[in-house]
Amino acid sequence: MKKELKDKIIEISSYLICLAIILAIGYFTGYLKGFTPSDFENAYYKITYDLSNTEIFKNQNIKFSKKNSRNNNSSRQSKYRINKIPEAVIRGVNSSGVWTNIFNSNKKTVFYIYDDNSISFDNSIKNYVNSENLSSKYNIVSYTPTSFGSVRLGDIGPSEICKNLQECNANRQKASDYTTLSEFLKQCGRTACIINPTESEYIRLNSRNIATSAIYSLQNW
Repeated sequence: MKKELKDKIIEISSYLICLAIILAIGYFTGYLKGFTPSDFENAYYKITYDLSNTEIFKNQNIKFSKKNSRNNNSSRQSKYRINKIPEAVIRGVNSSGVWTNIFNSNKKTVFYIYDDNSISFDNSIKNYVNSENLSSKYNIVSYTPTSFGSVRLGDIGPSEICKNLQECNANRQKASDYTTLSEFLKQCGRTACIINPTESEYIRLNSRNIATSAIYSLQNW
């Protein structure tokens, strides 16, 4: 029985390797279009992760290469340009009291603005996060251009004329910080940003085509 079980495991492993080779040939010959190498990479590690957690593989102590180890996770993160959130943006959040759901959250946020031509993108991102059980790690904050433009601005201006130079400078700084915050979100909204408030960092995606791949890769960032 034990030998039959091992033979079955070897058979499954061989099948996965053959499948990977076939997909690689299809991709590099141009037969498979619309996919990126990271899509295949993510699919492989998701499949092997699921298999590794089955009773059969646990009992036989068979392990696949784990892409969610610290070193490998860092390697995946390095594919994206990680930036520090500007101090002016943080000050703008603190002084105005708005967007705290993004910048004071204990989860990462995927932020973007979508129009009538990208409703399918909005739906696909929300469905992906829910279907992959990533909602414990990500918030999705999305707006249409109209809804984003009508967001309450918060307290960004003085309630009365400033009384001295120091107060005037503070008011100007407050207004400047909020302008920086607003512009930061507008720039993010053009494609999408993954914002990590815990690390005070963010990644702006160059293309929406890699959004789901980035979300999967950066879940442990």
